[in-house]
Parts: sequence; C-alpha cells; structure tokens
Amino acid sequence: MPTEPPSPPITTQAWTYTALSTSPRSALSLSSSHPVVFPPPSSSEETVLISVSYAALNPADIVNLTCIPYFFHSTLSAVPALDFTGVVLQSHTPAPSPSPVQQRFSPGDKVICFPPLYHMLKTGIGGLQRTVPIPAKYCVKLPEGKKLIEGAGLMLTGCTALLQVRQAGIKKGDRVLVVGASGGVGSAAVQLVRDTVGKNGHIVAVCSGRNIELVKSLGADEVVDYTQHKNLPGYLTDKFGGDNNKFDHIIDGFGNQELYKACAGFLKEEGVYDAASIHYDTYRYWDLFKSVVKIGLNIVWPRSRWLGGTGRRFKICSLDDPGLDMMDYLAGMLGEGRLKVAVDSVWGFGEVDKGFDVLMGGHAAGKVVVKVGEGEEEEE
Repeated sequence: MPTEPPSPPITTQAWTYTALSTSPRSALSLSSSHPVVFPPPSSSEETVLISVSYAALNPADIVNLTCIPYFFHSTLSAVPALDFTGVVLQSHTPAPSPSPVQQRFSPGDKVICFPPLYHMLKTGIGGLQRTVPIPAKYCVKLPEGKKLIEGAGLMLTGCTALLQVRQAGIKKGDRVLVVGASGGVGSAAVQLVRDTVGKNGHIVAVCSGRNIELVKSLGADEVVDYTQHKNLPGYLTDKFGGDNNKFDHIIDGFGNQELYKACAGFLKEEGVYDAASIHYDTYRYWDLFKSVVKIGLNIVWPRSRWLGGTGRRFKICSLDDPGLDMMDYLAGMLGEGRLKVAVDSVWGFGEVDKGFDVLMGGHAAGKVVVKVGEGEEEEE
C-alpha cells in the first residue's frame, strides 16, 4: 500500500547552479527556496524523502560545474554532490498495480545514497540540499553502529576503487602498486586491495610524505613519497624493475599518464594498469576533452612498443550506476570494519565554497565532507 506523506516540505535550502562556470565558487549560489517534489507525480518504484546529514565533494562535481555544458541538464537549476548520507523522513510506494512494490525503507532509517550522474542531469537533484527526494534503488541502509559521517564519501570512490580492483583481476598474493593512495579513490583502493591480496600480498603506495602514516594505516606495506623523486617513473623502474620485483597490477586513483607510459619498467607483461581517470591540472572543457582523447588512445593504441605502445594493458574505470549489489557489498565492508572512509576535512553548509577550494587544491588526504543537516553534532 502507498505510504502517503501528510505534509512534505515544498522548498528546501540548497546550493544550486544554472550554468557552466570557471570554478565552483562562481557557479554556486545558496537558495533558501529550492523546490522539492514529493511524492513524485508518477512513479512505478519506491521513492524516499531524505533529510541529508553529510555530503562528500568529489572531482566529478567540479567537472559538472566547470566542464560539462549546462544544456546536458534537463532542469533550470541543479544541485551537485552525488555521495551523501541522511535519514528517511517518508517513503512512498505506488499503488499495487500492475504489481506490488516492496517497501525497503521506513521513516527514521539511516541511509547511504548514491544516485548516478544521469539521474542528477535529468532531475537536478544532488546532496547539497537539506531535503532530497530520491528513488530508493539508489540507497542502502547505514550499517548498525556506524555514524552518518562514516558513510559519507563511501560510495563514489568506493565503487570506483572496487571496480578497478575487479577489472584488473587482482587476486590473493599479488604485488600491487597504488598511485594517488591518499586521495579519495586511492585511500579506498589501498584497503580494497589489502582485502583482496591478503597477508601474503604486497602493496606499494604512492603519495606525498605528509600522508605516509595515513596510507600505512590503511594497509600499505611500503610507501613512496613522490615529492622526493623528480623522475618518479625512473625511480620505480630502478627499485621495482627486477624480474621478481615487478608488480602484478597497478591501480591509479590519480591518473598519471607519464607513469602509464613508462610502466613497462615495473609492471609485469601480463599486468593491467587500471586508472580512475587521466589527470588534468585545470578544470576546463578543453582539458576534459584532451583527457578523454588520451584515455581512448591508451585503450585502442597497439601495445607493441615498436608502434609507440607501452606494452601493457590499460583499463579505465567507467562507473555509471553501480547497482544495489555493489553498494550493499561496500556498506557491509563498512559495517564489518574492513573498509573506512578517510576524511580530510568537514565543512559547514555555509562553507561549501571552502570545501571545494580544498578539493581543487589537489592535496586532500581522503574525502572533503560537508555537514548539510542541522543538529548533527553528535555524529562527528
């Protein structure tokens, strides 16, 4: 039976944007009357109304604000942040025709939410708004005993890293290099690789010196401080280029194109170089385009070194909608203590611009999180 909301809010506070801009600071404005439609006028699935507690900022949000032309959106204004946690206020299921819809959530449930990008482009809905209506299929329950802030930032980077580990075919006992190991994707990747390779595997992580202890605490056996090596590919070749010392696979959460081009020196011939993206220093449409071109060439260019190839397979993590199975798997790992979200900093709802400044700086150690909800002090 449908659960009818008695008096849902008509508007909510939200950080919105209406056009492409040069930075999140110039793109975003705080609206005190952003419309909320709940229940949806026509829906064949369960929809929940969420009071958002915490939202994580991701590089994908910066790309949406600065690189993707706004005509790809279907709404007059949109809200960023696809990665957030909150509490269910109400649940709505359609009338049981032609078939009943199972209700998964009830008011008071604490949830982790991760709507895909295409949903945001279609609806304009994101996590930087106090109240969010969202299809229940994009939510999973927060594990018992975990705080809402612990689930913020779990899904986008966690699903990305998990997909990389699976794509590369990492297995128990493997030697793995993790690049960008202190970032959002990298910090999740270190833990997921550790969980996969087991105690007999070996993880070498690349990050800056100030984050060495963090990365070791996540499961790395060795850490390379890239700031101490002007020629990082050369150093890795010298140190790990021996026949018994090369890596089985490389997980790159940063997107170091120069490292991929030189990886034959320290990656086994049958190994996979799996990248989350190809890094670009500035967020502009042209930079995004060049990154996409490099990705395409890495994938399709002949591997033969006689033809300018690296001699090693390149894979890119293309994450759209991970589905409930993957989200449930990561939530289960969080609940079991096998995975945690490394948090760089937490910002107030009125400090979203400062949070984006940290993220754009490129040196956040873990996730940059925004406290969206009011009265959540006990969660920190």
